[in-house]
Amino acid sequence: MSELIYLGHASFLIKGKEYLVVIDPYEDNSVPNLKFPKVEPVDAVIASHSHADHSAYHLVPIKENPNRVSAKMLRVPHDHHNGMKRGMNLIHIFDVDGYKVVHMGDIGCVLDARVLEPIKNADVLLAPINGFYTINPRELKQIVDLVNPRIVIPMHYHMIKYNSGYPDGNMIEEFKKLFPNYQYLESEELDLNKYKDYKGALIFKGYRQ
Repeated sequence: MSELIYLGHASFLIKGKEYLVVIDPYEDNSVPNLKFPKVEPVDAVIASHSHADHSAYHLVPIKENPNRVSAKMLRVPHDHHNGMKRGMNLIHIFDVDGYKVVHMGDIGCVLDARVLEPIKNADVLLAPINGFYTINPRELKQIVDLVNPRIVIPMHYHMIKYNSGYPDGNMIEEFKKLFPNYQYLESEELDLNKYKDYKGALIFKGYRQ
């Protein structure tokens, strides 16, 4: 049960053998044309920062006897001004049944390789590409070149087919040009075991309400 389930925007349900966790649930109507879906009770809800489109804790049910969820954290700026404009953001590093899964939250700038050392050689890097509120695909490519993740998955971008997410000038097309070895996933679910030997970019086809 080593799975990532895409919940829209920058939110995922992470399923491991030992725990279930939702990261960055969004408030209804905080993201254009997205309403947070109903999810099963989880062990923990984690947010990268306190903005409404990442911290709707109350929309996620918690188990009666939750297991402890531990994740390493890396505090980084949400902007290009050392956090002075939009505050700070937490990168979360999860061990999902032996897979190193990194959720970048709303990282807003490219950082020195020394700072990014904890996320080096991740199995999965979940990264925003909006370009206004977060890094853009070109900046993501710089980060990827520094930390060498095995799989890169874009998040926090406008999905034209569903008209969901903040408008961003079609950043997903720029992402595909920079990561030409991408594949589309057939659903909102990623079985990590099925992709244990895959190296490249994966794109969820889009969250459907």
